[in-house]
Amino acid sequence: MASALGMRTRPNLSSHVLWHAVTGPFTPKAGCFRLLSSTQSGEGEGRNSASLQGRTCMVTGGTSGIGYAIAKKFVQEGTSKVTLIGRSEERLETAAAQLRASTAKSNGITPEVEIVIQIGDIGKAGEWLRNLEKAMTDTDILVNAAGISHSKILPKTEPDEVSQILQTNLEGAILTSRAFMRAAIRGRVRSRSESPKSSSKPSKCIINISSLLALKGGVGAVPYAASKAGLLGLTRSLATEAAASMRDVIIRSNAIVPGYIETPMISDFSDGEVARLKDSIPLHRFGRPEEVADAAVFLAQNEYANNCVLNLDGGLSAV
Repeated sequence: MASALGMRTRPNLSSHVLWHAVTGPFTPKAGCFRLLSSTQSGEGEGRNSASLQGRTCMVTGGTSGIGYAIAKKFVQEGTSKVTLIGRSEERLETAAAQLRASTAKSNGITPEVEIVIQIGDIGKAGEWLRNLEKAMTDTDILVNAAGISHSKILPKTEPDEVSQILQTNLEGAILTSRAFMRAAIRGRVRSRSESPKSSSKPSKCIINISSLLALKGGVGAVPYAASKAGLLGLTRSLATEAAASMRDVIIRSNAIVPGYIETPMISDFSDGEVARLKDSIPLHRFGRPEEVADAAVFLAQNEYANNCVLNLDGGLSAV
């Protein structure tokens, strides 16, 4: 539910990560964009058997919660490049450092992976679409995990709060998907001169992180629920439109519908509320971000998964 949000934690930044700025100035309030990268290489154990070997991915809202868990799992599954998008440079650097540290092996060897951070407000993606599209040139998997919410009943919700939620949760996902598809088209044009073997490449994939509130009514989250329901419509429409309009490029579109997940967004729940909610879930517990990440790996690697919507709610949707 609202647990699919969560961008609040600020863990300590690991000192061993080396950042290299490769683009222009950072202007946070003007559709900010800055790109930094970190690369280390080695002979990571089990790397060759990883299910996402050599793939590249971009995760919006990747600084904590579900987004970060997906990025971390993708690295473990062999991705060669992970791009995190978020509004806070500090949180992005912290997440990237933790991601780097999580790949380290007990013997000190770290698998080769490039970690890139992009500082930008997904809710204002229209202001930096050209940079976004350029950054997606070699992206295979797009995960739309960015999301915000305000816990208020609709009569007390301000119009600008409604707009902010819809722009971040829905419009942002639409515009990142647009940039992803345009980048794929440009990549197709560039690859026409390549050998026939390029046609055997795995498909590209979009994974939208929706919410059980898109399907099940609740109180105090009307704009949020509407935005997450919109993501399911986006998922269906993209699956159809990409097949009809993209020549020589396969883009699959899928969604995950989490219930209550242990992320920073539920940290404000009272003990009584947590106990009541867990009692209402057939499995009597909240889900873990890592369990959502496992589902994302399945959707990313399964070449027949298209318009696949996975509920991960512990059975709450059944009651």
